[in-house]
Amino acid sequence: MGINEIIKFLKEVKEELKKVTWPSQELVKNATIAVIIFTLIVSIYLWIWDIVFSRVIDFLFR
Repeated sequence: MGINEIIKFLKEVKEELKKVTWPSQELVKNATIAVIIFTLIVSIYLWIWDIVFSRVIDFLFR
């Protein structure tokens, strides 16, 4: 791959990036908050089930 091909590729990439519809800052912020909240909820849910199953196993094998 020659230098001219690389330059052509980079110019094409630049042109394609101009066509992209970028999300607004507000949308990105809201989506990020939603993902963090969802992750926390799922983490707490799995943590609770981990405690429940750990106690059941401890009870069964004592």
